[in-house]
Amino acid sequence: MIEIPPPEGATKAGYCGGCDRWTPNARVVAEIHGDTGCGGTVLRCTDCDTKAKARLAK
Repeated sequence: MIEIPPPEGATKAGYCGGCDRWTPNARVVAEIHGDTGCGGTVLRCTDCDTKAKARLAK
C-alpha cells in the first residue's frame, strides 16, 4: 500500500475506504481489531455512505 500523507493542516485522518479520497466528514462504518497488531477503522465519505445505504435499502 502506498502511504499518502494527509492534506496540509489536517487534524485527523479521514480517507474513505470506498473511494480513497480525503474527507473531513468521514463516518466510521467498522472497526478492525487484531490480536497481534494494531487495528484500525473503516471510514466512508458522504457519497460512498449514501451509495451503500441505497444498496442495502433494495
